[in-house]
Amino acid sequence: MNKSLAWLWMWYAVGAFVYMLKRAYYLVTGPNPIADSYKQFFQRCWIPLLVRFVVDSGFYWMMFYPEILNPLLGYVGISFQIHSPMSKMPGPVALFVGLGIDSAVDMAISKIPILKDWLPQMPPPPIKEIPKV
Repeated sequence: MNKSLAWLWMWYAVGAFVYMLKRAYYLVTGPNPIADSYKQFFQRCWIPLLVRFVVDSGFYWMMFYPEILNPLLGYVGISFQIHSPMSKMPGPVALFVGLGIDSAVDMAISKIPILKDWLPQMPPPPIKEIPKV
């Protein structure tokens, strides 16, 4: 692997991890928190985060090879075509791909009936005990 490819993968990983932190923030402090702390969030959600990161990374890898990705995009009904491989893009593009790829993969997979419910979702909020009066 040459330096420019390593640089692109580093920027992608930074974007993906920032997206995970954003997701953690809203799932810890949001209206329906699934955890009381960030440590508890990562303890409860590390499997869905890891699986989604690996699947997202596979789609990112396909961006280096438009001849593989373009037919898949057409299969799910997306007319967008990639003409320039990711390896010709500057590093900040990889950062923004990392920030947005999870949402794009969710949307693309939801179009394929067999895979629609395949990606793991975050766990539901824990059941809180109601204090007895």
